[in-house]
Amino acid sequence: MSDYLLPERKARIDEVVSRRTRTLTVVIEALCDPQNVNAVLRTCDAFGIQDVHVVEGPMKGFDRNKKISQNADKWLDVTRWTSTRECLTALRARGYAIHVSWLGEGSVGLSDLDFAGPVALVFGNESRGVSDDALAMADARFAIPMRGFSQSLNVSVAAAVTLARAIDRREAQRGRHGDLPEVEAEVLRQRFYLLAVKQRSRIAKAEAVADRRARHRR
Repeated sequence: MSDYLLPERKARIDEVVSRRTRTLTVVIEALCDPQNVNAVLRTCDAFGIQDVHVVEGPMKGFDRNKKISQNADKWLDVTRWTSTRECLTALRARGYAIHVSWLGEGSVGLSDLDFAGPVALVFGNESRGVSDDALAMADARFAIPMRGFSQSLNVSVAAAVTLARAIDRREAQRGRHGDLPEVEAEVLRQRFYLLAVKQRSRIAKAEAVADRRARHRR
């Protein structure tokens, strides 16, 4: 696929993949406004988060909105869930610590959290916050310190602030943020190359021509 890309575009994809991680993931729980999900996806892509988990809520389900996500979702692996407990149980079984955003009692600052291992950051509903299941399964509860009259942030802004600080902690504790094994990185590179090539029909035609030539030589 890289043969169909300009060298600059290929280099950009290679750089992005080198900064991708699956050991830090985001869980978006039952948001009321599906467009907030798109905004969080854009944030996750910007910070190199490859896996995002969306727990569907009782409101309208999440639909892709290119204007808000800026097509970020096509670069991500988005898993949909119908149950918070099911989602977090699966993540814990894969070795993730569960860090839940919470403005109530028992919350700590992000600088007090451990990011040395795999971590799932959970963000809750815009009005109710995270669910009782999320709180019950949390290894830690965290909050973004507020110093003004406003005591809350839009969820995509909260995710951006959290990820920025989390990545600083990860780099201090782990030495780097991007950490895909080479086999996974290569699979992701090839996938991104394909996504970046707009003239997919050109690829198909070229492959068909090459196949015909190969058969003719035989």
